[in-house]
Amino acid sequence: MLLTMKDTQRVEAIQAVMDTRITVVEAARVLGLCPRQVWRLQAGMRTRGIEAVIHGNRGRQPWNRSDDEMWKEILTLIRERYTDINDLHLIEILEREHQVVVRRESLRQRLRGAGLGPKQKRRPRKCRSRRERKPAAGMMLQIDASPHDWLEGRGPRLTLVGAKDDATSFGWHRFVPAETTWAYLSLMREIFLSAGLPLSLYSDRHDIFHSPRTPTIIEQLNDERPLTQFGRAMDTLGITIIPAYSPQAKGRIERQWGVFQDRLAVELRLAGATTIDQANSVLDRMMKHYNHKFTISPSDPEAVWRHAPCAFDLDRILCLKEQRVVALDHTVRFENLILQIPRPKAAPSIVNQHVAVLQLRDGSIEIHHHLHRVARFTKNELSALIRKQLPKKPHQDRHVASLNLQTLKSNRPIANKEKSGGDSCLPPLGGREGGLSLAQKANTLG
Repeated sequence: MLLTMKDTQRVEAIQAVMDTRITVVEAARVLGLCPRQVWRLQAGMRTRGIEAVIHGNRGRQPWNRSDDEMWKEILTLIRERYTDINDLHLIEILEREHQVVVRRESLRQRLRGAGLGPKQKRRPRKCRSRRERKPAAGMMLQIDASPHDWLEGRGPRLTLVGAKDDATSFGWHRFVPAETTWAYLSLMREIFLSAGLPLSLYSDRHDIFHSPRTPTIIEQLNDERPLTQFGRAMDTLGITIIPAYSPQAKGRIERQWGVFQDRLAVELRLAGATTIDQANSVLDRMMKHYNHKFTISPSDPEAVWRHAPCAFDLDRILCLKEQRVVALDHTVRFENLILQIPRPKAAPSIVNQHVAVLQLRDGSIEIHHHLHRVARFTKNELSALIRKQLPKKPHQDRHVASLNLQTLKSNRPIANKEKSGGDSCLPPLGGREGGLSLAQKANTLG
């Protein structure tokens, strides 16, 4: 008979009680039992000896133990037919196809014991160190977006873009149709004009913030990194974009989405919001209460917000900017359009020189040369250019052209031929980093 250390301690304590060296109460205190249990063990040792201190189930087979032969057949079947199926799905298949009912934990233990690992391996939890808040307001903003059915089926699916000050937890948020470059540029414009320029932004590694393009040789020689449209705008304003390599790194704004999906969705439901404008009105009312309740005081009361440029200059920074070369006829090709630059009266010609083409938030386009504007096209002028420069197709009737013109005037996106499966009288005008196309931009913003 094999005794464990616990069994040996019980035998010695009960024997000491039987020899009247210690009392029953003292033995109960040593063994961690009640005096009644000590009396029962003492009576058992008097009649059955040392076996009384050993649990009665030791050495017995469980009453619900499965048949080993059955498990051998199940494991053989799994090796032959079901090697790439997760455990829960495998239980359902065994019950449906073979009328074999097994428990999930039993199957898991048998599979792991036979060397059959899980379909998907769980990554071990990482040890993460706590990052203290920034000491002063304006040192860093955490930015992110949350696509969600905020209107709960009453309207279109929206995305909530937001920024949160790391030091004070003060937030700025706005509902947009999708997470795009223009969505973040508009949010930054609102923050810059109301609070100022922060020192840095903390974002995920989305292509809107960080370009996946490999640097060219010229960029490597100049120690430059490729920038997105958003990154170029922030670099112009002297704002550093810091990438976060895990959601936990910017947990303050990540945890906020869970709160908003719980509280804000209820507020939108109670207000009966069905459109994006109504949703933003409810959001503005809620954010006043939210910031008043959850904003904290920073450790350094001296804020480090920097003075922002005026709205006119800021709009020409927070825009989509492309480089083009002026042709011999003083034109620039941009998004399948030919933009005519007026000939300068006194200044020399800018043929074969580089110019910057700016798509502004009001739908207009400006062409700049050495920081001087040489041409401007309003959204109405762009619409006229699009109608004038449309490729004419002989098989396209006036009805289709009229429908496409109505689509242009409305705020609906223009269908591309590859996506719609039909011919479109409007050429595809692609945006940059998820922004609106030129034709949509000329008719939706402003």
